[in-house]
Amino acid sequence: MAELCGIVADLDLCTGCYACEVACKQENNVPAGIRWLKVNSIGPVELKGRARIDFVPMMTEGCKLCPHRLGRNLEPTCVVTCPTQALRFCKNATELLAALQNGRRCQICKLVGEVPGYG
Repeated sequence: MAELCGIVADLDLCTGCYACEVACKQENNVPAGIRWLKVNSIGPVELKGRARIDFVPMMTEGCKLCPHRLGRNLEPTCVVTCPTQALRFCKNATELLAALQNGRRCQICKLVGEVPGYG
């Protein structure tokens, strides 16, 4: 069975700057009107008397985690472009589990089987 890998977003760090969306489109020459990565906003909601908006990057089926970069032992473009380091590439199930159990509000954005050539 293939080892899982994927991208996890830390919801407390993502500011909704869309740098990951732009980087993905440029790196992969994604046509106009199509997005392989979309930053969704949730809210605003009131939490403890304050307005809050969460931003959640989500990858579509078009996203293959930049295999041309992984094959050179580089992380996906969206991960290295994120100015707040909200995105994390996890190259195996152990790293995915650690990211989700770190006590922070994290969300899996993309989950795939092992990408050949990485590591």
